[in-house]
Formats: sequence, structure tokens, C-alpha cells
Amino acid sequence: MFSATSTTLVAILAHILFHDFSGPEQLGPQTQRERLMLLSVYMPYLLIPLLILYTMLYNPHYNHVEKRKRK
Repeated sequence: MFSATSTTLVAILAHILFHDFSGPEQLGPQTQRERLMLLSVYMPYLLIPLLILYTMLYNPHYNHVEKRKRK
């Protein structure tokens, strides 16, 4: 679930940052301030999964390697 959200959000953020919304039929942020405000709404949906991934990768509790019993 987290990977799908993060992957989709990369495309959404790129669209917000780089798309030209200047046409009259184009709904979207018109100024740089509006773009940054919209990015600030979406950023937690990218940062929280990345923080969870970081925790899962580097916390020893989640990286427990089972030791095999010697016979």
C-alpha cells in the first residue's frame, strides 16, 4: 500500500510542479505560492511511507535474522 501511494505521488508532484496551468480551461495552481501550498498538502503522503521504510530497514527489531540451531 505504501509503495503504491509513494509511486503515484511522484507523478502527482511532478505534474503540480511542472505543468503549465495558465490556460483558461486549466484548473490548478496559478502562482508559485499556490504550487508550494498544494505540495505541502501532498508531502506527508510521501514522507510518512519513506520514514516507515527507513525505520523498517535500519531498526534492528525488524532486521532480526534467525539463527539456525546447530545439530
